[in-house]
Amino acid sequence: MPVEPEAGEPTAPKKARTWLWWIAAWFLWTFVADEVLEAALDWMVAVGGYGFSNAVLGLLTLGVCFIAVQRTHVKHARREAEGDPDPLPAAYDYVTQAQAGLCLGWGAAVLGWALPLLLLILLGPASALSPWPVLGTTALIHGRMEMEHARVMDARRGRPPARGATR
Repeated sequence: MPVEPEAGEPTAPKKARTWLWWIAAWFLWTFVADEVLEAALDWMVAVGGYGFSNAVLGLLTLGVCFIAVQRTHVKHARREAEGDPDPLPAAYDYVTQAQAGLCLGWGAAVLGWALPLLLLILLGPASALSPWPVLGTTALIHGRMEMEHARVMDARRGRPPARGATR
């Protein structure tokens, strides 16, 4: 029978077993979701053609991306109101740390729009998937949100904007 710790006694932290969730998600995707998604896409192409399947995939992607952006907005608003629970050391500033996310967002946006357009021109409408521009635009929006959040967090610490910080 396990013994409960006395009041004031330190307890060992519980280990997070997130790796088990990742393994379970991989098995679920590999053995179930991949087959179901493939069958659903085949059905959508058979029923409505490539335009219909692209529209459905684009709308699903848009919904998921909208939820992700809203969750990020809520997280940033909470951190701006309550403060960062894990602040950066004094030698660093938030804007410089957010620069990489903004650059990756721009890169994803350019690739997300340029590659489907290139595929559309070279291979025709069957090859251009509509989720890529949605994902690229969402990455850009997320990078810009991170940059705005970084500016607010630096202003809270009384730091001027970093040199070369872009909007």
